[in-house]
Amino acid sequence: MVDWASARAMLEDTVAGVFDVTPCQLVGYRQGQSVNHGMQVDYSRPAFDFLGTIDLQPPADRLTRHPPGDPGTPGATVSYAAVLTAHVGEWPWRPRNGDRVVSGGRTWRIEASERDGSSRPAWYLSEVKHAGG
Repeated sequence: MVDWASARAMLEDTVAGVFDVTPCQLVGYRQGQSVNHGMQVDYSRPAFDFLGTIDLQPPADRLTRHPPGDPGTPGATVSYAAVLTAHVGEWPWRPRNGDRVVSGGRTWRIEASERDGSSRPAWYLSEVKHAGG
């Protein structure tokens, strides 16, 4: 009899071995002390290194905004600068919107995520272009 959970875990590990080749670091962020303070590094979630896949300029048709309160205004398509996927099986904590991904001298902010029940969620990223971002 096939153990589907073991088969799925083995497949996810294999996919990670093929696609996750980009060195990255995940840095947790949290809201500042008040609305007048910017986001700050969250030291309760220590930064860690991992291998992932960053695709630049993902298609804009993946996520659409919910229609606004005014029915006369159509919802808009949201586009992001990049999408990150990675196997998260052994990660010490899961990223949230606002956290940062550092890779190849660039810093990205997590803006949205998409989960499909596997160990390979997708995070949609925008590039941080200045220290306060």
